[in-house]
Amino acid sequence: MKRLFSTLVLLFPVFCHAAQPDWQQVEKDALQTLVDLIRLDTSQPAGNEHLAASYLARRFEALDIPWKVYEPVPGRTSIVARLKGNGSKRPILLLGHTDVVTVERENWTFDPFGGEVSDGKIFGRGAADDKGIVAGSFAVMAALKKSGVVLDRDVIFLGVADEEAGGTLGITYMVENHLQDIQAEFALNEGGRGYIDPATGQYVNFYISTAEKTPRRARLVVHGVAGHGSVPTRDNAIGVLSTAVSRLFHTPLPMELNETTRTFFHRLSLSRPKAEADVYRAILAPNPSLEVQEQLRDINPSYFSIIRTSVVPTIIEGGYQRNVIPSAAEATLDIRALPGTDPEVMFEAIAGIINDPRVEILPMKVTRPAHLPAPLSTELFAAFEEVIRNRHPEAVVLPSMLTGATDSAQLRSVGIPSYGFGPGLVMGDDNGVHGNDEYLRVEPYYEYVRMLWDILNRVAVAG
Repeated sequence: MKRLFSTLVLLFPVFCHAAQPDWQQVEKDALQTLVDLIRLDTSQPAGNEHLAASYLARRFEALDIPWKVYEPVPGRTSIVARLKGNGSKRPILLLGHTDVVTVERENWTFDPFGGEVSDGKIFGRGAADDKGIVAGSFAVMAALKKSGVVLDRDVIFLGVADEEAGGTLGITYMVENHLQDIQAEFALNEGGRGYIDPATGQYVNFYISTAEKTPRRARLVVHGVAGHGSVPTRDNAIGVLSTAVSRLFHTPLPMELNETTRTFFHRLSLSRPKAEADVYRAILAPNPSLEVQEQLRDINPSYFSIIRTSVVPTIIEGGYQRNVIPSAAEATLDIRALPGTDPEVMFEAIAGIINDPRVEILPMKVTRPAHLPAPLSTELFAAFEEVIRNRHPEAVVLPSMLTGATDSAQLRSVGIPSYGFGPGLVMGDDNGVHGNDEYLRVEPYYEYVRMLWDILNRVAVAG
C-alpha cells in the first residue's frame, strides 16, 4: 500500500494538467482558422478589422466562450474573449493583431488574400505577421475550453486592431479606455521565434522577446540663404545638413546593456564558435571599445543596434533646381531608444554630436510609449524555458530585445510584462514579412500551437 501511495504521489502532477487534445483535429482547425483570417483583407490603412472580429466572434460563440468587441471608430474593431479561472492567480493575456500591412499585388506570385496551402507552407498577407499568432491563440483557447480543465487564472484573448500603424486605434485605445478588460499578470504577443537548422530540421535557438526599443523619430531642419549655385556659401542648407547627418552617422551613441541583452550575449557566448563567442564575452566586459562593438555589427547589424539607442538617417529633402541653393533642407532620423531612455537627455546627446546651432532638432509624434523590459524571473518565462528544454533540449533560449516595435510597448508601459513568442523560421528563409509573397511554414506553426498549449498548462491550469 505504501508503495502504491508513493506511486500516486509521483503521478499526481501529471493529473493536474489537461489531457492532451486530439492534435490531429486541433492542427486541422488551427490551419483552417489561419486560412480563413488570411482571406479577410484587413490591410492598412483602411484596416477593416471588423471582418476578423466578426469571424472570431462567431467562432467564440460556437464554443460558448464569452466575447466582446471594441470599436473606437467604425470598422477598426478589436475583440476580447475570456476563459474564466478560479481566481487564485491573476489572468494571462494572449495578444495578436488582426491588421496587416498593405500589398503591391503586381509583385506577388499568388493571391495575397487567397490563403493557399501547398508545399508545406501557408501563403498570404498576415500568415507570418500576425494572423498566425491570432489563429494559434484561438486554437489553444478552443482546446482549453473543450478539455473542460479547471484554470487557476483567466485566459484572455485579444485580437487587436491597428498595430501596424502604431496601435492608436487598437492597443492604445484598449489600454486607455478598457484596461480592466485586458488587465493581466503577463501577456504573450508576437516578437519571438524559434530558428530551425535547414540541414537537420532541428531547432537551434528560441528568441523570446522581453524588451524592445522605443521609436523616437525626429527631423533635422536647416535654414539658409537661397542663392545661385555657382557661388559657394557657408550657410548652404544642404551642406550644413549633410555635415550634421555625417556626424551622426559616424558617431554612435554610447552602448548600454540591460538584463535582457546581458543574458542574450552570455548565452550566445556559451553556444557559439570560439571566435564569435570571444566577441560576446568582450561586449560583456567593462567598457568594451568601439572596435569590439563594430565586430558585433559585423556578426549581425541588429546586435549592434540592441546595445544602444540607434540614430539612422532615412530621408533627406532639399533643393528644387540644380543651379539654385535652397533656403532650407531637412532630414528624418529614425531613432530607436533603449528602454528607460530619458528623451531630453537623448536629444541633448544628439545635439552635442551635431555641434551646430544652425541645425534644429524637431521631435516627431511618439506612437509607442516608453517602458521597461519584462523581467526574466516570472513564472511565464520559466515556463518558456521548461517547455523548450523538454521539447527541444538542444535549443538555446535567448531573451531578446527587438529593434522594431510591437503592441507589447503599451502593455509594458502599464505594468503588464509582455513576452514575444511565435512560430519557427528556417534559418536563411525570407518569408516575406512586410514584403512580397509572405508565407508561414505549416509544421513550425503546428509546433508553435503545441508549445503554447504546454506553456498555458504550466501557468494557467489548476494544480
